[in-house]
Amino acid sequence: MPDWLSLPVEIWLHTLDLQPLRHLTALCLTCSQLLTITRPILYRHLYLTSETKNRTPNAAVDETFGLLARHPNLAQSVRELTLDSRSDSESYVRNPGLLDADSLRNMTQLKRVTIIGDVSRRAGRQEMANFIQILHDLRLDELQIPAPGARAFLLALSSSQLVQLANPKRIAFYVGPDRSELLLSRFSILLTAAGPSITSLSLTAAQTHLNALFILRFPALHSLEITNPFDLREITCPRGFNSFLSAHHEPLKHLHLGYVDRRDTGSAVLSSAAIVFDEFSGLHPTFLPNLQTFHGHYRNVEMMARARVQSLAGLRELSIGAALSPPSETIPGVQRMLNAMDAAGRLDALTVLDFDLFQWDDVELETASTFVRRWAALCGPTLEVWRGLLPFTGSWPLNDFAAFPRLRVIHFPKDYRLLNIAARLDLAVDVSQYIGDITSICNALEEVKVIGDFVDGSFDKSWMIDRRSPSGTALRQVE
Repeated sequence: MPDWLSLPVEIWLHTLDLQPLRHLTALCLTCSQLLTITRPILYRHLYLTSETKNRTPNAAVDETFGLLARHPNLAQSVRELTLDSRSDSESYVRNPGLLDADSLRNMTQLKRVTIIGDVSRRAGRQEMANFIQILHDLRLDELQIPAPGARAFLLALSSSQLVQLANPKRIAFYVGPDRSELLLSRFSILLTAAGPSITSLSLTAAQTHLNALFILRFPALHSLEITNPFDLREITCPRGFNSFLSAHHEPLKHLHLGYVDRRDTGSAVLSSAAIVFDEFSGLHPTFLPNLQTFHGHYRNVEMMARARVQSLAGLRELSIGAALSPPSETIPGVQRMLNAMDAAGRLDALTVLDFDLFQWDDVELETASTFVRRWAALCGPTLEVWRGLLPFTGSWPLNDFAAFPRLRVIHFPKDYRLLNIAARLDLAVDVSQYIGDITSICNALEEVKVIGDFVDGSFDKSWMIDRRSPSGTALRQVE
């Protein structure tokens, strides 16, 4: 019997990197040697919650902090740390604190920190000061505050602490609909301090905070994401946006101009809203010369194509939406966009396309195949990832996808307002049969992801395609 434990550690690490989390956890329990090899992999991405799913204090937090304080080598394995202090319990005061200086100081290779909720709730003034100082000294690649629950955390910081917190290369804030002057001043201090060094900024906020952003300048900025789903009630160009974009357009490689979409909105009725260019945006052929990724409303793409923006030809990723516009506007609007793109030239560098524009009315299903063929004419030879409409819905001829010879992944992102089409299109049948048909058309296909509710009401499903199987092409379903 082979002695697997005699293999070099490098081989084990390469093999274990490919394994799901549950397999790594099981290996840790087998023997001390595998525990030593496997545990550092488990700790690369550390997610700590102050409360369990059962609304009880999470005892594992203090145990984890103690372990990392005692074992600096293990703490150095942590690359990403998420601190989640959200609580649904009235007895949240019993929950453990999430700011532990002893363990955090040992995380010398930490690159990304995500703060969810008010992590200052259980912390004293000195604990907060130590936490901010350590984050500053680490010189993080990224700081994320992706939920409005962190408002109290930001308000608790002094001006000097906000300046300390502003040195990561990438900052992502979900400010939310808050328009308070106090939060606005904290926000302005932080972003002003971040100005000289920040390379990537993501901001989801109301117009008040966007206005504060638009008067600032970030000379090294190469990635920008701005979204206002709160008080933007139409498809428009916000005040101050044009001058801000004009000042930053040359170094930008990634531009995400948010729009209201249907994903994760449940049954809520949303108004059509998006950030778009207008006649004063100053688009010209050499505008955004280094652009590689664009996410935004289809009108933006149309305007760039009409202005003959040269960087369109070099786009690697393109994600476009309709911001909940009705089919009577979306279909002719997309046709105008595609006409302008045909005239501007092919997208010969595009590898990823997210084309999720529709609300699945019958008239949209009838036009889907036409739009797929037009995309094939623009980027068929290079496209590797398709997100959005599935090729077996409605009257869509599957053979259309033969025009994408390099297609590796088809991904249908979750969109709760689309789930009712499962009944209309009878998608509860054997979807694996459809996946097999797609595989026979797309010779490079490696993976297909489908919303689980379309299949059997459970988790989202992925089908992995193995073309090296001795018995021929094999499909393997994973969750």
